[in-house]
Amino acid sequence: MRQFTSVPFTRREFLTSIAASGVILAGGAAARRSAAAENSTGSHKIRTSNHLDGDLHLFLNRDELAVVDDVAVQINRPKKHPGPVLVADRPWEGERAQAWGSVIVEPDGLLRMWYFAFNTERKPEELDRGGYAYAESRDGIHWDKPDLGVVEFRGSKRNNLFYTCAPDGKNLVDEELARRNIGLPAISEEGKVIGVVNNLDGLTVVRDDDDPDPMRRYKLIANMQDHRMWAYAYPAKYPNVTKDDERQAGTIIGQYLDTSPDGIHWARRPRRISHGAGGDYMMVMRDDRNRRWWLNERSAKGTGGRNAALRVGKNFTDWSEPELTFDNGPDSEFGKLFEWHGGMTPFNYGNVNLGLLEKWPNVGLGATCELIWQREGGTWQRVAPGVPFLDVGPEGAFDRLLAYPTHNAPIRLGETLYIFYTGGGVKTNSQQGIPMSIGLATVRLDRFAGLGNWRSRRVGRIVTRPVMATHPHLDVNVDLLEAAPLQVAVVAADSTPLPGFSFDDCVMQYDRKNVYTRVRWKNRADLSSLAGNPIQLAFRVETAMLYSYRFSKA
Repeated sequence: MRQFTSVPFTRREFLTSIAASGVILAGGAAARRSAAAENSTGSHKIRTSNHLDGDLHLFLNRDELAVVDDVAVQINRPKKHPGPVLVADRPWEGERAQAWGSVIVEPDGLLRMWYFAFNTERKPEELDRGGYAYAESRDGIHWDKPDLGVVEFRGSKRNNLFYTCAPDGKNLVDEELARRNIGLPAISEEGKVIGVVNNLDGLTVVRDDDDPDPMRRYKLIANMQDHRMWAYAYPAKYPNVTKDDERQAGTIIGQYLDTSPDGIHWARRPRRISHGAGGDYMMVMRDDRNRRWWLNERSAKGTGGRNAALRVGKNFTDWSEPELTFDNGPDSEFGKLFEWHGGMTPFNYGNVNLGLLEKWPNVGLGATCELIWQREGGTWQRVAPGVPFLDVGPEGAFDRLLAYPTHNAPIRLGETLYIFYTGGGVKTNSQQGIPMSIGLATVRLDRFAGLGNWRSRRVGRIVTRPVMATHPHLDVNVDLLEAAPLQVAVVAADSTPLPGFSFDDCVMQYDRKNVYTRVRWKNRADLSSLAGNPIQLAFRVETAMLYSYRFSKA
């Protein structure tokens, strides 16, 4: 098991170690496409969470389709790993491991997870259990919890805790810190100490390669507060908190930022970046297309104050006003049967944006996620309203009651997308909350949702609006459901095929093992004669599911 030194880095020591390792940390110019998208060979080796690719077109983007006949939108639910991949199994972790945290993939391919280990029972003799923990993996299934040497638990720093709000570096739950009137210094937007924080909610850790200061390479963003603000609601927990203490604590709450050179050793001087209303549901995601960040928070606007809202900002300091992305809208059952609960995970994908939107039931059971999408600059839309993308599990499963994702984009490992999520099971101990562990769901590359046709009385037809043929080769992400082949044509504005590019000329060597299939025509090996020009593609769909197509260099 790997161990980390407990001695904080100096700037000189850190820069020296980075130079020796050959890792480039300084940010560069924004790219139109991710490095993975630029790499057309060795796709099985690709590891990335940046899915920006202007040459990739998803069929769920109805704005790019001129004709859609006899096909229907189908959500392609990911396949779940048989059981949780990470559980709370250490003495300091409490009984929950949950995705109030994030997973990132490093340039060397290492997967790193920051998560919340929660002690819900909080016996008086166990107020040092539960906290903010770290794990790492090479395959996304087997996770190591290294000894970090950072936080003290019962006289030892041999644990995987990476953060504590206790000034002395010992692990202690937020309630006990609040009762003792201690915590980390809370720094205002102006740089002044305004009190203390002793609780983190909605934790996200990101790697920020645009920051020129390597000591700030990793950012921790969370809703932080002084838990004494809740004395009015839980007077038995805080018998010595005065009304003045309670009011002063209420001025501290907000979204705070802390920094680290390595994601393990933190400055522990959180600075407020927004007064937002995020509560325990907030997260920060990278918008690579615009070289900025999304901040999702629970908005107080609209119905019930449980609505998904986004802010945008480039520097973690100046944020836009929250834009309400999902409210009750035309759905009269919002707030009666379900609520959005504030959790929205947006990410770039191809030439659009996708996201997972948490839907919590007010009647029935099953906190699930729907798939959402947005054309750049457009309105966020539900791909298939009412149909879960990430669903709860069957009776007896660890995720029977809820399933919501970590605060990050899906991670691509080869030709598979990995989605890590918290699964909540049935409560069996009346003194504890529902049990939670972290699970894994996988889906083949680019196959979130598609347009499908099976057992239809008519052949399906899809025609795109004019799109730029950016490269000479056309690859289609299709799942053939029976023996009938997919046929593709290049058509003129009146839907007549261009010479040599008709349906009858189409030749495709389909192999189910491959995600994409190269499209050729009998006398046209590729689109080189049309490259650089706007074209319209027509698809004849019979017993098949179409997910995406892309233009490729080779």
